[in-house]
Amino acid sequence: MSQYEEELVVLLLRDIYGDIAATVVDTLLKYGRLTLQLISRYSKLPLATIQRVLVPLVQNRFVLYWVDENAGSDNATYLASTRNMYNIVRSGMFVSFVLDRFPDTSGAPDIVKNLLLYGHIRASDYLAAQSASQAAVSKSAITLLLQRKLLTTLRRHEFNPQSDLYMRIFKRRLAAIPRSKAVSESKRETQAHSEATEEFSVLKRVHDDINDGLVAAANGIGSSSKRAHSLTGSSPSKTIDESAVLALNHDKFAVHMRAQILRHLVAQRIGKVTAAVYGKVLDCMEPKLFRCVDNTDKAITVTSLEVLRSLDASIELASALAVRSSKKRSRSASSRASKRQKRRHGTDDSAGESDNSMGSSNVSDLESSHRHDDNEDGDDEDADDNFANSSRMEHLNFHLALLSCNQSLPFITKVGNKGGGEWTIDFDVLTARVRELEYDKLITQKQGAIACRLLRIIRDKGRIDEKQLARIALLPPKDIRSQLTALHEIGCLDLQEVPRGTDRAPSRTYYLWYHKPKCAYALMTQAVLKTMVRCYARVIEERGRRPSVMAKLLREDVRLDELNMLTPAEREEVRRVRGVEERFIAHMAKLDNLVLIFRDM
Repeated sequence: MSQYEEELVVLLLRDIYGDIAATVVDTLLKYGRLTLQLISRYSKLPLATIQRVLVPLVQNRFVLYWVDENAGSDNATYLASTRNMYNIVRSGMFVSFVLDRFPDTSGAPDIVKNLLLYGHIRASDYLAAQSASQAAVSKSAITLLLQRKLLTTLRRHEFNPQSDLYMRIFKRRLAAIPRSKAVSESKRETQAHSEATEEFSVLKRVHDDINDGLVAAANGIGSSSKRAHSLTGSSPSKTIDESAVLALNHDKFAVHMRAQILRHLVAQRIGKVTAAVYGKVLDCMEPKLFRCVDNTDKAITVTSLEVLRSLDASIELASALAVRSSKKRSRSASSRASKRQKRRHGTDDSAGESDNSMGSSNVSDLESSHRHDDNEDGDDEDADDNFANSSRMEHLNFHLALLSCNQSLPFITKVGNKGGGEWTIDFDVLTARVRELEYDKLITQKQGAIACRLLRIIRDKGRIDEKQLARIALLPPKDIRSQLTALHEIGCLDLQEVPRGTDRAPSRTYYLWYHKPKCAYALMTQAVLKTMVRCYARVIEERGRRPSVMAKLLREDVRLDELNMLTPAEREEVRRVRGVEERFIAHMAKLDNLVLIFRDM
């Protein structure tokens, strides 16, 4: 939790949910966990008003609550969740993502919009509010979204802080371990922590089941298609459990956002065709990836055959490759065909050598030779057909080899030969390298190319003094000193003092520069969040400069018919305000990609 992230979520809540909701959340962010009475005292708001405001905040899990088992419900405490509130920034991208993959008539975009508005919905209540035909369409859409894990089911414990859940499990596990003289108290606590950690991990992965929120369909007929079954791995005879409580799965959406970033990087580094191949690799792995971090200890693999089956036939794999081996094979095939043609017409020297004095035995040898040629013709034709069928697989493996050949940026790694080649992705190593590249790009933009060069040298050497750094960078020490100071001021570099004596005299001290990636990325994330706060504050400021027009736009009749209800001058003002909003919100979306790279991947 950071200052600028708190400021951003308070701005978002004030703009979307109103001043009272923003005041309550701001109070919880300032003072931490509070009871209802303390919130009223610090915010100076009536108790009944706070109770009404907490309903939508808890429903969207912007505020979490906790009730002690030994106390009554009157002693419930409330805690603000900045991470859940930050997901408001990605709400527009979530809707756009669903619109790209599901048609508007499927009902999926409307389901996502309603969940963004209400936080969570019971499936039976949502279906009961619609007509029979609309309910059937919505039921099919919800089933498909659950199979794709874009929707998830909610349990009661997900409205509680994770730290309190863990402590409750730990206390129960500790009480279950009997006290004895042979077991010390520290060993009891260590064993309880181990058991509680395992149980808490299972609790967090309760949604990883592919059939979570699904039940067997009546008569074995499911609403999901075979394509959905092949993508998700779930049974095609499953439908939604109408008693389930549904919510958006932002962890799964972060997986899709990471895939888009990686595809874009491959397109920049290698090419668009290889990026399309890599996108299909990620799509094949996507059903087994539930979140970006803390996913699973088991490596997820995909075969070349799976990728080839899911690849669009319109993608020309050979257009981006210069494959010499296929040319050699075609030449060898044509040479074999010409030799067979010569043998058939008796023009080949080796086939035309005959002597009449050899008699009838040579005739039989020639006939057996022709039979051998006929068999060779059939074998060669089958080989040519197999080569034609396997050429696309060969081209695909060339693209996959391009992705795996760069050791400094391992997009993919080959682990076996099953199914034409078995591949996996080490996301920890890959995302760490992506962070380095993105950080280098930002340093180049802010401080220049020389500063980025110095950073790369320091990152490679670990700890290095100024003289060695100047010698490696081929720059005079006076030129790099200002660059190092500037990098130190923004938190990119740190300085370590190593005294050569006990007096710690500056003249007898080594000063070593080093780079701490985790700290540097955290500071860069704070700078990005600060920029996002200013962008959104500018949007609110632009609206505040034209209060009369903005107030008029809130009327229902004006929103339905802006052309006739607004004057030309008012329409021009609205156009300018919306233009400013689009620019700044688009800029916030780009900044959110940096937050995803440095914090959420």
